[in-house]
Amino acid sequence: MKKVSLLLGALGGALGGYLLSNSKLRASLSEAKDPEEAAKMLGKHLQQDGKKLAKDVQAFIESKEVQANLAKAKKFAVKQASEARKQVESFMKQGQAAATKSAKKGAKSLKKAVGKAQGFSSENIR
Repeated sequence: MKKVSLLLGALGGALGGYLLSNSKLRASLSEAKDPEEAAKMLGKHLQQDGKKLAKDVQAFIESKEVQANLAKAKKFAVKQASEARKQVESFMKQGQAAATKSAKKGAKSLKKAVGKAQGFSSENIR
C-alpha cells in the first residue's frame, strides 16, 4: 500500500505541475461545465503536449551529440563483451586442463586398483 500511495502522490504532483505550467489548460478547465468535459479537455491537452514531447525526444535522439555518444557506448559495450568472452574462455581452458589432469590421475588410480584386484583374485585362484 505504501508504494501505491507514493505512486499516486507522484502522479498528483506531476499533474499539479502540468496544470501550473500550462495557462491554456487552466483557462479551458475553468470554463468546463462538468467533470466529463474537464476530463476531455485535459486528455486533449495531454495528447497535444505528448506529440510535441515525442517530436522533441526524437529530435534529441537523432542529434549528432547523442549519436556520437551512442557510438561510443556501443564500442565500449563491444569491448567489454570481448574482454568478458576472453576471460570465460581462459577459465574454460583452465577448467579443461584441470579436468584432463584429474581424468589422467583417475585412470592411473583405476589401473592400479584393477591391477591389485586382478593380482588379488589370481592369487586366490592359484
